[in-house]
Amino acid sequence: MKCLIVEDNRAIALIMTRLVRKTSFERYSDCDHVTCADSVPSALNLLLEQQFDYVFLDLNLSDDLDGLRVLEYVRQQQKNIPIFIVTANNNIATVKQVIQLQPTDYLVKPVSKMNISRCLEKAKMAKTLNVAV
Repeated sequence: MKCLIVEDNRAIALIMTRLVRKTSFERYSDCDHVTCADSVPSALNLLLEQQFDYVFLDLNLSDDLDGLRVLEYVRQQQKNIPIFIVTANNNIATVKQVIQLQPTDYLVKPVSKMNISRCLEKAKMAKTLNVAV
């Protein structure tokens, strides 16, 4: 399966990549292909050019745009891609705003291996059913 990680912090992107690959291998004896984007424009270009099975998306990116644009784009395009929000922001107003755009899950940093495992299970289920979970 193909994963897109949208994260502007290089260290966190590397940790997420390792967690996804390790969890995928341990759980499914397969190592998912991971691509990283460090900005909204980069993420949108990748989503136009490639098919991804699931996305881990940081809300607060360093450019003047935020991760909500990526979520909005995917939902407007009717793409059945599970999107897992990964953020340090657990402000209730932000959570409400994000939930309206129907992410698959909302994870608060730091993300654990158990969180990744649960997300991979949802992504595998979505691929099997061909719907966003």
